[in-house]
Amino acid sequence: MIAAPEQISTGNVLDYLATRGISLPRSTRISELSGGVSGRCLLIEAGVRRMVVKQALAELAVAGRWAAKTERALTEAAALRAVHRLTPSVTPEVLDVDSDHCTFTMTAAPANFRSWKEQLLSGAAPSKQTRATAAALGRILGYWHRATWGDRAIASRFSDYEAFEQLRIAPFHRRIEAVHPDLSPAVQACVEDLQTRRDCLVHGDFSPKNVLVGVGDPWVVDFEVAHVGAADFDIAFLLCHLLLKAIHQPEQASVYTAAAEAFAAAYRSANPLYLPTALLGWHVASLVLARLDGMSTVAYLSDDERDRARRLSTRWLTTQNLNVTDMWTATVKAA
Repeated sequence: MIAAPEQISTGNVLDYLATRGISLPRSTRISELSGGVSGRCLLIEAGVRRMVVKQALAELAVAGRWAAKTERALTEAAALRAVHRLTPSVTPEVLDVDSDHCTFTMTAAPANFRSWKEQLLSGAAPSKQTRATAAALGRILGYWHRATWGDRAIASRFSDYEAFEQLRIAPFHRRIEAVHPDLSPAVQACVEDLQTRRDCLVHGDFSPKNVLVGVGDPWVVDFEVAHVGAADFDIAFLLCHLLLKAIHQPEQASVYTAAAEAFAAAYRSANPLYLPTALLGWHVASLVLARLDGMSTVAYLSDDERDRARRLSTRWLTTQNLNVTDMWTATVKAA
């Protein structure tokens, strides 16, 4: 029996869970989940019981030094509890929170669920299904935003922006400002917007990587940079990833365009409090460029695709009153 692991592992997690009041048989199957760089996630399977133990890393697993406060795991657990009360069918249930070790345990998605990112890149999903998933995500995100819009209790609980600065502003926006100083006016306008707006509870990593799909509603995970901030960020984050995939799979560009339209329409319907801002296009463009020249880069793009995405995003960030629809038109033409 271990009392306090500095880092959970496949070798000590059962003993650790026992100290937290979760006893499982030694025959329990334990595997490490891959795909993330900011935390250690272990999948625990004991018969029909499936759960995930997640512990935040102080140093992210990327080239170069990228540090972030481990207390973000506690924020993530709190955000999961908040949205699970709103939409229990699309989020994990938090089972335990260990504030001493910045670790929490939650239910796992059904065994047949897979990452939407993997499904999109493999081309396994029919176009109709891709649009349906995008629309479901628009409804889910819109409902979360509307339900927490201007909520004082939510604003008080999620008022710590340090993790968002460490995991988004610094490695994304400030990094591309350093690489592309000529784009600083647009990027800085986005930073100021993100630092000052307090619309609603923002997920902060609303991307296909953090969407699990299977039978029924999609699941959304990974709330570690949750905070009350600009609704535009979550919208722009998903649109950014759909744009990058359209550049990577030009033969599917029309499918991604339709998915983006379905997502945006469903979001607007679910959250009538949201009014599109003039900065939404720049938010999308800055995030596209950040996934090329920031601390965390997209792995699936070829050099030619990176150059194409960089040309588009740098042009967008010098365009006043950038329209998101025009961005999709330019992306399809570039493909």
